[in-house]
Amino acid sequence: MRLDAKRLLVPVNGKSYSERTFRWACQMARESKTELHAVYVIEVPLELSLESEISEDLNKGEEILARIEAIASEEKYKGLQARFLRARQAGPAIVLESEDRFMDLLIVGVPYDRRFGECTLGTTASYIFHNASCQVMFWREQAPSPSFHRD
Repeated sequence: MRLDAKRLLVPVNGKSYSERTFRWACQMARESKTELHAVYVIEVPLELSLESEISEDLNKGEEILARIEAIASEEKYKGLQARFLRARQAGPAIVLESEDRFMDLLIVGVPYDRRFGECTLGTTASYIFHNASCQVMFWREQAPSPSFHRD
């Protein structure tokens, strides 16, 4: 599948579905010669200033971005631009980042999460869906295989 986009942003969070989404985005970006960006958002609690040093969160963000850079290398994508942001909530930060950097497409990974018989997007993905000014594509992980028990 070739993308009709010049600049692509993938929010990452360190979870397995996020890594699989990013790997898929790398493949598409490489084939389409699209500029690829990744962003990890450190959500800072209201009781702290946005500039607060939260070393545990910073270390986690650096580890996640290092893993994302390794995936880009495995997928032979060169030129990845990866960074982390500090914000109160991830959704608004990702939308603002996509606008500030003139992104054409956001690819958002979502887990397979069923509640009360329906799949849900979650607050971050839902915020992006309703507020992003660029195209938005969702990559939802596959449903787990049903397990069959034989007696």
